[in-house]
Amino acid sequence: MARLDAGDVAEGRRLLEEALRKSPGDVTVMHGLSRALDLAGERARSVELLEHANARAPAEPGPAHDLAMALLEREEDARAVQVLTPVLQAHPDDTRGHLFMAMALAKTDAAQARVHTAKALMDPNPDVKLQAQALDGVLAEHLAAS
Repeated sequence: MARLDAGDVAEGRRLLEEALRKSPGDVTVMHGLSRALDLAGERARSVELLEHANARAPAEPGPAHDLAMALLEREEDARAVQVLTPVLQAHPDDTRGHLFMAMALAKTDAAQARVHTAKALMDPNPDVKLQAQALDGVLAEHLAAS
């Protein structure tokens, strides 16, 4: 993971593939390798690995967050809700999980999505807060117009 964080995608990928061969069920390694694959432009394989990691550890936030975002990009909002539900049950204070859940619910249940944006606004990360504020504003306008 350190190699990936340092920007050495090829070496990070090689090390993570080796680690996965040694520990084929390691969710942390699967998640790291999925990031490396995504950075290398292998999105389909990355998502496939996220699916495996999520199936193995459905309440683990990292892989679930990344999988949910991939699903949202493909407009599979209902599936993203399914992926995020066990995470939020196990980690009710997971503000990023709440942000992603709000995104997943935005088109079908704006009121419930706002419940999740309110929780996401508690995140200390200014980027997460900004995204939550922007989404909450759109949801508020939508609800006011309804």
